[in-house]
Amino acid sequence: MSVVFWAWIATAVLLALCEAVTGGLYILPWSLGALGAAGLEAVRLDTGWQWLVFFAVSSVVLIIVQRSRLRRQ
Repeated sequence: MSVVFWAWIATAVLLALCEAVTGGLYILPWSLGALGAAGLEAVRLDTGWQWLVFFAVSSVVLIIVQRSRLRRQ
């Protein structure tokens, strides 16, 4: 595996740890986005696609989490 793959994994783990400390479900979507980008790096797709997936997955998960939080209120 490449250095970029491990950088994405380290980013995902670091963000997940930050989420565990805060517990507000605001950082978790970014961690999942980093995992998605790591998956693309594992299959050797271009860095541009990795960033696109990182932001897309993070945004979609953030919207889903926030909508579910609003429904519970």
